[in-house]
Amino acid sequence: MFNPHHLRSARSISMLSDFERLNHRMHNKSLTVDGIVSIIGGRNVGNEYYSIESNVEFADLDLLMVGKSVRQVNRQFDLYWNSDYSIPIEWITPIEEHYTDADVDKWVQELDLEAKFSGGTYDFAKLPLYNDLINGTVKLYWGIGELLYDLPDKPDSKQSTLIDSLNSVLEDSETSLVFISPYFVPTEQGTKELVAAVQQGLEVIIITNSLASNDVFAVHGWYAKYREDLVKGGVQLWEVKSNAEIKKNWSLTGSSRSSLHTKAMIIDKQKVFVGSMNLDPRSAHLNTEMGVVIEQPEYAQKVYRNLIDEIPKTAYEMKMEDGDLVWFDHTTGETLTSEPEASIWRRMGAWFSGILPIEEQL
Repeated sequence: MFNPHHLRSARSISMLSDFERLNHRMHNKSLTVDGIVSIIGGRNVGNEYYSIESNVEFADLDLLMVGKSVRQVNRQFDLYWNSDYSIPIEWITPIEEHYTDADVDKWVQELDLEAKFSGGTYDFAKLPLYNDLINGTVKLYWGIGELLYDLPDKPDSKQSTLIDSLNSVLEDSETSLVFISPYFVPTEQGTKELVAAVQQGLEVIIITNSLASNDVFAVHGWYAKYREDLVKGGVQLWEVKSNAEIKKNWSLTGSSRSSLHTKAMIIDKQKVFVGSMNLDPRSAHLNTEMGVVIEQPEYAQKVYRNLIDEIPKTAYEMKMEDGDLVWFDHTTGETLTSEPEASIWRRMGAWFSGILPIEEQL
Protein backbone atom coordinates (compact mmCIF):
# COMPACT_ATOMS: atom_id res chain seq x y z
CA MET A 1 0.00 0.00 0.00
CA PHE A 2 1.37 3.42 -1.00
CA ASN A 3 1.17 6.13 1.65
CA PRO A 4 -1.62 4.44 3.64
CA HIS A 5 -3.36 5.20 6.92
CA HIS A 6 -3.91 2.56 9.58
CA LEU A 7 -7.65 3.34 9.80
CA ARG A 8 -8.62 1.26 6.77
CA SER A 9 -12.39 1.34 7.28
CA ALA A 10 -12.77 4.98 8.32
CA ARG A 11 -11.41 6.96 5.39
CA SER A 12 -13.09 10.25 6.32
CA ILE A 13 -11.65 10.15 9.82
CA SER A 14 -8.23 9.28 8.39
CA MET A 15 -8.34 12.27 6.05
CA LEU A 16 -9.35 14.61 8.87
CA SER A 17 -6.52 13.42 11.10
CA ASP A 18 -3.77 13.40 8.47
CA PHE A 19 -5.04 15.28 5.42
CA GLU A 20 -1.76 16.87 4.33
CA ARG A 21 -0.06 13.49 3.93
CA LEU A 22 -2.96 11.36 2.70
CA ASN A 23 -3.90 13.92 0.06
CA HIS A 24 -0.85 12.75 -1.91
CA ARG A 25 -1.84 9.70 -3.95
CA MET A 26 -0.10 7.29 -6.27
CA HIS A 27 -1.95 7.65 -9.59
CA ASN A 28 0.51 5.60 -11.68
CA LYS A 29 -1.02 2.86 -13.85
CA SER A 30 0.85 0.01 -15.52
CA LEU A 31 0.65 -3.74 -16.05
CA THR A 32 3.83 -5.69 -16.78
CA VAL A 33 3.96 -9.41 -17.56
CA ASP A 34 7.13 -11.47 -17.07
CA GLY A 35 9.21 -8.30 -17.33
CA ILE A 36 8.75 -8.46 -21.11
CA VAL A 37 5.51 -6.65 -22.02
CA SER A 38 3.98 -3.58 -20.38
CA ILE A 39 0.63 -1.87 -20.81
CA ILE A 40 0.59 1.85 -19.97
CA GLY A 41 -2.42 4.15 -19.90
CA GLY A 42 -4.97 5.86 -17.73
CA ARG A 43 -7.18 2.86 -17.02
CA ASN A 44 -7.85 1.81 -13.44
CA VAL A 45 -8.45 -1.80 -12.43
CA GLY A 46 -12.19 -1.85 -11.82
CA ASN A 47 -15.29 -3.21 -13.53
CA GLU A 48 -16.44 0.14 -14.90
CA TYR A 49 -13.13 0.67 -16.73
CA TYR A 50 -13.48 -2.68 -18.51
CA SER A 51 -17.07 -2.26 -19.68
CA ILE A 52 -18.51 -4.55 -17.00
CA GLU A 53 -21.57 -3.83 -14.86
CA SER A 54 -21.52 -0.03 -14.87
CA ASN A 55 -23.88 2.71 -16.01
CA VAL A 56 -20.93 4.65 -17.47
CA GLU A 57 -18.87 3.65 -20.51
CA PHE A 58 -15.34 5.00 -19.98
CA ALA A 59 -13.25 5.72 -23.08
CA ASP A 60 -9.60 4.84 -22.48
CA LEU A 61 -6.41 4.48 -24.49
CA ASP A 62 -3.69 1.99 -23.63
CA LEU A 63 -0.25 1.35 -25.15
CA LEU A 64 1.21 -2.15 -25.26
CA MET A 65 5.01 -1.94 -25.27
CA VAL A 66 8.05 -4.17 -25.61
CA GLY A 67 11.73 -3.25 -25.52
CA LYS A 68 13.60 -0.58 -23.59
CA SER A 69 10.46 1.10 -22.23
CA VAL A 70 9.51 -2.10 -20.40
CA ARG A 71 12.83 -2.14 -18.58
CA GLN A 72 12.16 1.47 -17.56
CA VAL A 73 8.71 0.48 -16.25
CA ASN A 74 10.32 -2.33 -14.23
CA ARG A 75 12.81 0.09 -12.67
CA GLN A 76 9.99 2.51 -11.84
CA PHE A 77 8.01 -0.28 -10.19
CA ASP A 78 11.03 -1.33 -8.11
CA LEU A 79 11.53 2.25 -6.95
CA TYR A 80 7.97 2.41 -5.66
CA TRP A 81 7.96 -1.12 -4.24
CA ASN A 82 11.12 -0.47 -2.24
CA SER A 83 10.35 3.11 -1.24
CA ASP A 84 9.67 4.19 2.34
CA TYR A 85 6.13 5.11 1.24
CA SER A 86 5.16 1.51 0.38
CA ILE A 87 3.90 -0.48 3.36
CA PRO A 88 3.08 -4.23 3.49
CA ILE A 89 -0.64 -4.60 4.11
CA GLU A 90 0.09 -7.00 7.00
CA TRP A 91 1.58 -4.09 8.93
CA ILE A 92 -1.75 -2.31 8.84
CA THR A 93 -4.44 -4.93 9.13
CA PRO A 94 -4.36 -8.60 10.16
CA ILE A 95 -5.06 -11.21 7.50
CA GLU A 96 -7.70 -13.32 9.23
CA GLU A 97 -8.44 -15.78 6.45
CA HIS A 98 -6.84 -17.14 3.30
CA TYR A 99 -8.82 -17.95 0.19
CA THR A 100 -8.27 -21.30 -1.50
CA ASP A 101 -8.56 -22.42 -5.11
CA ALA A 102 -11.84 -24.06 -4.13
CA ASP A 103 -13.16 -20.68 -2.94
CA VAL A 104 -12.29 -19.11 -6.28
CA ASP A 105 -13.88 -21.96 -8.23
CA LYS A 106 -17.04 -21.53 -6.19
CA TRP A 107 -17.20 -17.77 -6.95
CA VAL A 108 -16.65 -18.39 -10.66
CA GLN A 109 -19.53 -20.86 -10.67
CA GLU A 110 -21.88 -18.72 -8.59
CA LEU A 111 -21.24 -15.58 -10.68
CA ASP A 112 -21.36 -17.54 -13.95
CA LEU A 113 -18.13 -15.82 -15.02
CA GLU A 114 -16.98 -18.43 -17.53
CA ALA A 115 -20.29 -18.25 -19.41
CA LYS A 116 -20.08 -14.44 -19.54
CA PHE A 117 -16.69 -14.45 -21.20
CA SER A 118 -16.62 -17.67 -23.23
CA GLY A 119 -19.89 -17.68 -25.10
CA GLY A 120 -22.25 -15.60 -27.19
CA THR A 121 -21.55 -11.92 -27.86
CA TYR A 122 -18.85 -11.66 -25.22
CA ASP A 123 -16.70 -14.65 -26.14
CA PHE A 124 -13.25 -13.46 -25.14
CA ALA A 125 -11.59 -15.82 -27.62
CA LYS A 126 -13.29 -14.02 -30.51
CA LEU A 127 -11.67 -10.67 -29.74
CA PRO A 128 -9.26 -9.63 -32.53
CA LEU A 129 -6.52 -8.65 -30.06
CA TYR A 130 -6.79 -12.00 -28.27
CA ASN A 131 -6.33 -13.90 -31.51
CA ASP A 132 -3.49 -11.66 -32.66
CA LEU A 133 -1.70 -12.32 -29.36
CA ILE A 134 -2.28 -16.08 -29.59
CA ASN A 135 -1.19 -16.24 -33.24
CA GLY A 136 1.73 -13.84 -32.84
CA THR A 137 0.33 -11.44 -35.44
CA VAL A 138 0.09 -8.24 -33.38
CA LYS A 139 1.25 -5.32 -35.52
CA LEU A 140 3.85 -3.30 -33.62
CA TYR A 141 5.01 0.22 -34.48
CA TRP A 142 8.74 0.32 -33.82
CA GLY A 143 10.10 3.59 -32.52
CA ILE A 144 11.80 5.34 -29.64
CA GLY A 145 10.00 5.15 -26.29
CA GLU A 146 10.89 7.04 -23.12
CA LEU A 147 9.15 6.48 -19.80
CA LEU A 148 8.52 9.61 -17.73
CA TYR A 149 7.48 9.34 -14.09
CA ASP A 150 7.41 11.09 -10.76
CA LEU A 151 9.63 9.76 -8.00
CA PRO A 152 7.86 8.21 -4.99
CA ASP A 153 9.12 11.01 -2.72
CA LYS A 154 7.07 13.63 -4.62
CA PRO A 155 4.79 14.10 -1.55
CA ASP A 156 7.81 15.50 0.33
CA SER A 157 10.00 16.93 -2.41
CA LYS A 158 7.04 18.75 -4.08
CA GLN A 159 8.88 18.26 -7.40
CA SER A 160 7.35 16.57 -10.45
CA THR A 161 10.10 14.95 -12.50
CA LEU A 162 7.43 13.93 -15.02
CA ILE A 163 6.29 17.53 -15.54
CA ASP A 164 9.89 18.71 -15.87
CA SER A 165 10.63 16.08 -18.52
CA LEU A 166 7.37 16.61 -20.38
CA ASN A 167 7.83 20.38 -20.47
CA SER A 168 11.08 19.95 -22.37
CA VAL A 169 9.25 17.81 -24.95
CA LEU A 170 6.41 20.32 -25.33
CA GLU A 171 8.77 23.29 -25.58
CA ASP A 172 10.31 21.72 -28.68
CA SER A 173 6.95 21.45 -30.48
CA GLU A 174 6.78 23.29 -33.79
CA THR A 175 3.42 22.74 -35.50
CA SER A 176 0.68 21.22 -33.36
CA LEU A 177 -0.32 20.11 -29.87
CA VAL A 178 -3.31 17.90 -29.10
CA PHE A 179 -4.29 17.39 -25.45
CA ILE A 180 -6.81 14.77 -24.33
CA SER A 181 -7.69 14.96 -20.65
CA PRO A 182 -10.90 13.91 -18.85
CA TYR A 183 -10.18 16.31 -15.98
CA PHE A 184 -8.90 19.57 -17.39
CA VAL A 185 -8.16 22.53 -15.12
CA PRO A 186 -5.60 24.64 -17.00
CA THR A 187 -5.21 27.35 -14.31
CA GLU A 188 -4.67 30.99 -15.22
CA GLN A 189 -1.00 30.48 -16.08
CA GLY A 190 -1.67 27.40 -18.18
CA THR A 191 -4.39 29.21 -20.11
CA LYS A 192 -1.99 32.02 -20.96
CA GLU A 193 0.63 29.54 -22.16
CA LEU A 194 -1.84 27.69 -24.38
CA VAL A 195 -3.02 30.95 -25.96
CA ALA A 196 0.60 32.04 -26.41
CA ALA A 197 1.31 28.78 -28.27
CA VAL A 198 -1.51 29.59 -30.70
CA GLN A 199 -0.14 33.11 -31.18
CA GLN A 200 3.22 31.55 -32.06
CA GLY A 201 1.55 29.64 -34.90
CA LEU A 202 0.85 26.26 -33.30
CA GLU A 203 -2.39 24.37 -33.78
CA VAL A 204 -3.67 23.67 -30.26
CA ILE A 205 -6.56 21.21 -29.79
CA ILE A 206 -7.99 20.27 -26.39
CA ILE A 207 -10.51 17.47 -25.85
CA THR A 208 -12.13 17.05 -22.44
CA ASN A 209 -15.42 16.02 -20.87
CA SER A 210 -18.59 18.05 -21.02
CA LEU A 211 -20.40 18.67 -17.76
CA ALA A 212 -22.81 15.82 -18.51
CA SER A 213 -20.03 13.31 -19.25
CA ASN A 214 -17.75 14.41 -16.40
CA ASP A 215 -18.03 12.22 -13.31
CA VAL A 216 -16.51 14.97 -11.11
CA PHE A 217 -18.56 18.14 -11.58
CA ALA A 218 -16.30 20.10 -9.22
CA VAL A 219 -13.51 19.81 -11.81
CA HIS A 220 -15.85 21.15 -14.46
CA GLY A 221 -16.76 24.11 -12.30
CA TRP A 222 -13.16 25.33 -12.26
CA TYR A 223 -12.37 24.36 -15.86
CA ALA A 224 -15.36 26.40 -17.03
CA LYS A 225 -13.70 29.58 -15.73
CA TYR A 226 -11.07 29.34 -18.50
CA ARG A 227 -13.15 28.20 -21.49
CA GLU A 228 -13.93 31.62 -22.89
CA ASP A 229 -10.31 32.82 -22.73
CA LEU A 230 -9.13 29.63 -24.44
CA VAL A 231 -11.63 29.86 -27.29
CA LYS A 232 -11.08 33.60 -27.78
CA GLY A 233 -7.35 32.89 -27.85
CA GLY A 234 -7.71 30.50 -30.78
CA VAL A 235 -7.52 27.19 -28.93
CA GLN A 236 -9.73 24.52 -30.51
CA LEU A 237 -11.78 23.26 -27.59
CA TRP A 238 -14.02 20.18 -27.73
CA GLU A 239 -16.27 18.67 -25.03
CA VAL A 240 -17.23 14.99 -25.28
CA LYS A 241 -20.95 14.21 -25.39
CA SER A 242 -22.43 12.09 -22.64
CA ASN A 243 -24.23 10.03 -25.30
CA ALA A 244 -21.15 9.56 -27.48
CA GLU A 245 -20.89 6.22 -29.24
CA ILE A 246 -17.57 4.85 -28.02
CA LYS A 247 -15.92 2.39 -30.38
CA LYS A 248 -15.47 -0.91 -28.58
CA ASN A 249 -15.31 -4.59 -29.38
CA TRP A 250 -17.68 -5.58 -26.60
CA SER A 251 -19.33 -4.23 -23.50
CA LEU A 252 -21.20 -5.60 -20.51
CA THR A 253 -22.05 -2.22 -19.03
CA GLY A 254 -25.51 -1.56 -20.32
CA SER A 255 -24.22 1.98 -19.90
CA SER A 256 -26.51 5.00 -19.89
CA ARG A 257 -23.77 7.55 -20.59
CA SER A 258 -20.23 7.90 -21.89
CA SER A 259 -17.25 9.52 -20.20
CA LEU A 260 -13.81 10.34 -21.54
CA HIS A 261 -11.04 8.80 -19.43
CA THR A 262 -8.12 8.91 -21.89
CA LYS A 263 -5.03 10.89 -20.93
CA ALA A 264 -2.86 11.54 -23.98
CA MET A 265 -1.04 14.10 -26.10
CA ILE A 266 -0.06 14.21 -29.78
CA ILE A 267 2.95 16.41 -30.46
CA ASP A 268 3.69 17.66 -34.00
CA LYS A 269 1.99 14.49 -35.32
CA GLN A 270 5.34 12.84 -34.61
CA LYS A 271 5.15 11.87 -30.94
CA VAL A 272 2.44 10.46 -28.68
CA PHE A 273 2.30 10.70 -24.90
CA VAL A 274 0.01 8.27 -23.05
CA GLY A 275 -0.17 7.90 -19.30
CA SER A 276 -1.99 8.51 -16.05
CA MET A 277 -1.62 12.30 -15.86
CA ASN A 278 -4.57 14.64 -16.14
CA LEU A 279 -4.03 18.28 -17.07
CA ASP A 280 -4.91 19.64 -13.66
CA PRO A 281 -3.20 20.88 -10.48
CA ARG A 282 -3.71 17.56 -8.66
CA SER A 283 -1.68 15.62 -11.22
CA ALA A 284 0.96 18.34 -11.32
CA HIS A 285 1.45 18.85 -7.58
CA LEU A 286 -0.27 16.19 -5.48
CA ASN A 287 -0.41 12.82 -7.24
CA THR A 288 2.50 10.75 -8.48
CA GLU A 289 2.05 10.06 -12.20
CA MET A 290 3.68 8.17 -15.05
CA GLY A 291 3.48 8.06 -18.85
CA VAL A 292 5.47 7.22 -21.95
CA VAL A 293 6.49 9.39 -24.91
CA ILE A 294 6.61 7.40 -28.15
CA GLU A 295 8.40 8.93 -31.13
CA GLN A 296 6.83 7.08 -34.05
CA PRO A 297 5.49 9.33 -36.85
CA GLU A 298 3.39 6.65 -38.57
CA TYR A 299 1.55 5.80 -35.37
CA ALA A 300 1.25 9.44 -34.25
CA GLN A 301 -0.24 10.46 -37.60
CA LYS A 302 -2.69 7.54 -37.47
CA VAL A 303 -3.87 8.55 -34.00
CA TYR A 304 -4.17 12.18 -35.10
CA ARG A 305 -6.18 11.33 -38.24
CA ASN A 306 -8.53 9.02 -36.36
CA LEU A 307 -9.08 11.69 -33.73
CA ILE A 308 -9.81 14.44 -36.25
CA ASP A 309 -12.27 12.14 -38.05
CA GLU A 310 -14.11 11.01 -34.92
CA ILE A 311 -14.21 14.05 -32.67
CA PRO A 312 -16.89 16.00 -34.63
CA LYS A 313 -19.18 12.96 -34.16
CA THR A 314 -18.56 12.44 -30.45
CA ALA A 315 -17.98 15.96 -29.06
CA TYR A 316 -19.28 19.51 -29.13
CA GLU A 317 -17.04 22.23 -30.54
CA MET A 318 -16.83 25.29 -28.30
CA LYS A 319 -17.26 28.55 -30.22
CA MET A 320 -17.90 32.24 -29.64
CA GLU A 321 -21.11 33.55 -31.16
CA ASP A 322 -22.30 37.14 -30.67
CA GLY A 323 -19.96 37.44 -27.71
CA ASP A 324 -21.26 34.31 -26.00
CA LEU A 325 -19.79 30.84 -25.59
CA VAL A 326 -21.81 28.16 -27.42
CA TRP A 327 -21.65 24.41 -28.09
CA PHE A 328 -21.82 23.43 -31.78
CA ASP A 329 -22.97 19.90 -32.66
CA HIS A 330 -21.47 18.91 -36.02
CA THR A 331 -23.75 15.88 -36.40
CA THR A 332 -26.99 17.88 -36.18
CA GLY A 333 -25.82 21.37 -37.10
CA GLU A 334 -27.42 22.61 -33.87
CA THR A 335 -25.94 25.39 -31.73
CA LEU A 336 -26.60 25.10 -27.98
CA THR A 337 -26.32 28.00 -25.57
CA SER A 338 -26.05 26.12 -22.24
CA GLU A 339 -24.33 23.02 -20.87
CA PRO A 340 -25.70 20.20 -23.10
CA GLU A 341 -27.51 17.26 -21.49
CA ALA A 342 -26.63 18.43 -17.98
CA SER A 343 -29.32 18.59 -15.31
CA ILE A 344 -29.98 21.77 -13.37
CA TRP A 345 -28.49 20.07 -10.29
CA ARG A 346 -25.20 19.30 -12.05
CA ARG A 347 -25.05 22.85 -13.34
CA MET A 348 -25.64 24.25 -9.87
CA GLY A 349 -23.07 21.87 -8.36
CA ALA A 350 -20.44 22.86 -10.91
CA TRP A 351 -21.17 26.57 -10.44
CA PHE A 352 -20.95 26.31 -6.67
CA SER A 353 -17.70 24.33 -6.87
CA GLY A 354 -16.28 27.03 -9.08
CA ILE A 355 -16.61 29.64 -6.33
CA LEU A 356 -14.95 27.48 -3.68
CA PRO A 357 -11.17 27.91 -3.14
CA ILE A 358 -10.37 24.33 -4.18
CA GLU A 359 -8.59 24.67 -7.54
CA GLU A 360 -5.27 23.34 -6.22
CA GLN A 361 -7.06 20.17 -5.02
CA LEU A 362 -8.60 19.37 -8.42
